[in-house]
Amino acid sequence: MNNDMKRYLICTFIFTWILWGLLISLIKWDITTFGTPLAMILFVFGGIMPAIIAISLKKKYGSKEEFRVFIKNIVNAKHHFAWYILLIVLAFISCYLPTLFGGATMQKPLYVALFNFPMMIIGGGVEEIGWRGFLQPALQKRFSSFLSTMIVSIIWAVWHLPLWFIPGTNQSQINFIYFIITIIAVSFIYTTIYNATKSIFMCLVFHALMNSFWSVYVPNDKILPACSTLIFGICVFIVYKLVIKRKSTLLTG
Repeated sequence: MNNDMKRYLICTFIFTWILWGLLISLIKWDITTFGTPLAMILFVFGGIMPAIIAISLKKKYGSKEEFRVFIKNIVNAKHHFAWYILLIVLAFISCYLPTLFGGATMQKPLYVALFNFPMMIIGGGVEEIGWRGFLQPALQKRFSSFLSTMIVSIIWAVWHLPLWFIPGTNQSQINFIYFIITIIAVSFIYTTIYNATKSIFMCLVFHALMNSFWSVYVPNDKILPACSTLIFGICVFIVYKLVIKRKSTLLTG
C-alpha cells in the first residue's frame, strides 16, 4: 500500500471515528440524542470525512493540474441522459431485490425516494469522492478491478462500524452481516460505473439514489436475501467486463 492510500485511510478513519465516537459518548451520557442539531453536525461531518480527506490530500500532494481534473470530475454532470436512467434502474433493482425474498419491506411510498434524493447527496453521496474517486483508482493501479472492489468494500463497511452504536441511525437497525454483503454487492456496481464513465459525479449520484431507495425498501435482519443483491452486483460487473473484452477483441481483430 503506497503512502497516498495510507494517508487517506489513516486520516479518514481517525477523523470520522473521533466525530462519531464523540457522538456515541454524548448520547451515552444523555447530553444529546440522534436527530438533534448537535448530533447531526457530528454525524454529517463524520460522514463527509472521506471526501474532505481525499480533496485535502489531492490539494496537498497532487499537481495543480491533477487537482483541477479531480475537482472537475466531482462536479461534472455532463453525461448522456441514458446513464442517469441506468443509474436509477440499477439502484432500484439493488434495493428492491431483497423484498422478493423477505429481506426488506416497502415502508414508504416510492415517491419518498425522490424527495430524499437531494438530502442523500450529502447524507452518503459525497463519500464517493473518497471511496471511488481516490481509493478505488489508487488500488486499481496495483490490483485487478475485482480485488480492488473487494478491498474497498471491506474497508468501507468497517468504516461504518461506529454507526451500530448510535441509536437512531439506519445502520443500528440492520444486521451487520447483511450490511457487509450489501456493501460488497453494490461496490461491484460502483466499480462498473466508475470504470465505464471515469466519473466521480456519477458514483456520487448512484450512492444518493441507493440511500434514497433504501429509505423506502428497508432491510430487515434476514441475511440470505441480501445475496440476491450480491448476485446482481457481480452480474453487472461481469457483463461490463465481457462487453469491454468484446469491444477490445473487435478493435484488435
